[in-house]
Amino acid sequence: MRRYLFTLALLLPLFAFSQKLKEYRASNGVTYHPGDTIRLGLGSMPNGDFKYIQVNQLLPGPPDPRRSGALAARKDMSNGRYVIKKIARVEQMTGGEQVVITIRTGGLPTCDVWIEAALSACEVTPCRQKAPGTPTSVADELIKLKKLLDEGAITKAEYDAQKKKLLGE
Repeated sequence: MRRYLFTLALLLPLFAFSQKLKEYRASNGVTYHPGDTIRLGLGSMPNGDFKYIQVNQLLPGPPDPRRSGALAARKDMSNGRYVIKKIARVEQMTGGEQVVITIRTGGLPTCDVWIEAALSACEVTPCRQKAPGTPTSVADELIKLKKLLDEGAITKAEYDAQKKKLLGE
């Protein structure tokens, strides 16, 4: 009983400092509403679990297969589509605000998606949009350089020098 009261005492500030939203326009250009479907990407943790999507188990019951030791959503939720239950703006104790989207997972537990952090880590798709012309990886940059070499826009020496620079050689 003490454990439940302690948990309630910890969660009470979250409810006191949250504001329900009817919609939220995220940094990826998508406007989310309760009842819409959200698609998860891949987890950003080394083992494939999600860092910014957390399982809520409000009532005691059998273990949920999506639940890990730290309440992080497990990698088996990757590429799944889930219905948005609610959207809330939560005031952090450190002073800032974040938007949390609660999704239904098919059972009693729900998951909280810290949407902007999840978008920046590509845990939710489509990910945050990058500025036009911004390379996404070293491989993309190497492809661009090879194309310039093939078109004759740069010399083989320039290509080799840029390639070494990109690869850190």
